[in-house]
Amino acid sequence: MRILGAILAGGRASRFGSNKALALYRGEPLIAHAARTLGRQVETVVVCGGDRLLPEVVHLSDRPKPGLGPLGGLAAALFHAEHHGFDAVVSVGCDTPVLPDSLVAQMNGGKAARFLEAMPLIGWWPSHLSSALDAFLVHDPRRSLRGWAAAAGATATMIPEVVPNINTPQDLRALPPGDD
Repeated sequence: MRILGAILAGGRASRFGSNKALALYRGEPLIAHAARTLGRQVETVVVCGGDRLLPEVVHLSDRPKPGLGPLGGLAAALFHAEHHGFDAVVSVGCDTPVLPDSLVAQMNGGKAARFLEAMPLIGWWPSHLSSALDAFLVHDPRRSLRGWAAAAGATATMIPEVVPNINTPQDLRALPPGDD
């Protein structure tokens, strides 16, 4: 099974106060940690939305138009996956620098969509959902990840590890030191 890793980086970071993807954790941007951990588990990693943050990684613009937040980035990843022979996309946020090494295996839903109950930005999305997400974005102005998950028939799942989500500078300071 070919799996595309998608780092969603198109949010506004209003609670953080600056581009949190570039905030440093142990001397590296948060997005670099996410890319490295996810990259060990998938065939290819792309960054979706936002600015070109990792020059060595393919960047995808929101789809079907700019400024759609995480769902626009996910739509771009699904479109890319469908048109490049990937079976599924595993999505994570640029603000999740500490991911379990078994995340992809735990999220694997085969042909069914799944998302992390506590953090719906982390999900398993079969590439055949590309057209459905495009249609959802056209017809649902809220652009809610949970709304999309319901429309896609995705199942909420839990994993034993806690995945820290960095929304504020205090969240970043609370991250434990150690290896990722």
